[in-house]
Amino acid sequence: MAEERATTVSATGTLADRDGMLDVLFRTHCAALVRLAVVLLGDRAEAEEAVQDAFVSLHRNWSQLRDTSAAGAYLRSAVVRRCRSRQRGLIRARAAAPKLSLAPSENLEDMAVEVDEAARMAAAVQSLPTRQREVVVARYYLGLTEVQTAQLLNVGLGSVKRHGHRALAALQRGIEVPS
Repeated sequence: MAEERATTVSATGTLADRDGMLDVLFRTHCAALVRLAVVLLGDRAEAEEAVQDAFVSLHRNWSQLRDTSAAGAYLRSAVVRRCRSRQRGLIRARAAAPKLSLAPSENLEDMAVEVDEAARMAAAVQSLPTRQREVVVARYYLGLTEVQTAQLLNVGLGSVKRHGHRALAALQRGIEVPS
């Protein structure tokens, strides 16, 4: 049985090499992936589960990776796909309520303003259509370029530009405060 498992890792080294690389990937990418999933899902527990599923999938399919240096990108894509899937289920199960944790402020008035602004922004981002929300998160939260966003979401560059433009226009309309 151990011989069979070792042959499944032949393209990338031994099982110990795989496990070591997965450990490094986890330590390097887990926190950022959870933050990404929290922004996409609005729920930390669901986000952690999506990230865990992505790592389990990577572990299970490690031998099928063509380039182990692309494992980080594989994980990001897997998390985005799992978030999409979970959103479909969450939409049916309950209304999404964004939960944000803010660092405490010295001044209660400042803290109230920060909480209000964060809640309005989160509500505005959550109200965007799925593709627009994903583009906004990838471009402005993750800081990816348009090309990287297109690759992550598996869409064309024009689609990223169109959804990004529409999302920013909708966000601007949604968070403007009347004078």
